[in-house]
Amino acid sequence: MTDIYRSEMLKALTGELSASEREAFERALATDDALRAEWERLQKVSGLLQESRADSFRPFFATRVAQRIKSQREESLTDALVWLFRPLAPVAIAVVAFLALSNWNERELIGDDASFFAAIFAAVPATPEAAYVLDM
Repeated sequence: MTDIYRSEMLKALTGELSASEREAFERALATDDALRAEWERLQKVSGLLQESRADSFRPFFATRVAQRIKSQREESLTDALVWLFRPLAPVAIAVVAFLALSNWNERELIGDDASFFAAIFAAVPATPEAAYVLDM
């Protein structure tokens, strides 16, 4: 079987043959058993594909997808990062609160005269005593 017959079979399957090409193809099918067997197999495969074709791939599927993509607004990097890290926000807040409370409980390292923010952020003044306490 030649490539010409294969391309003609595909054209016949999709209905793209002219009347004269269709007649020549039918004559070749009548005379060549191998071509007829291949044509029958191709028709069976095409039928199976048509039966199992998803409903979502109705005509103009590619056009509908392209229109939907065009109608969507362009997402910025900031929006993407917010969407990505939004589920982690409660965990991050809990960790920050835990660390702040832990630092608040250890505020004697900083001194009683330290401000609230210095105590929760463990902003230890750079003194020799602080370095000794922190084992620096």
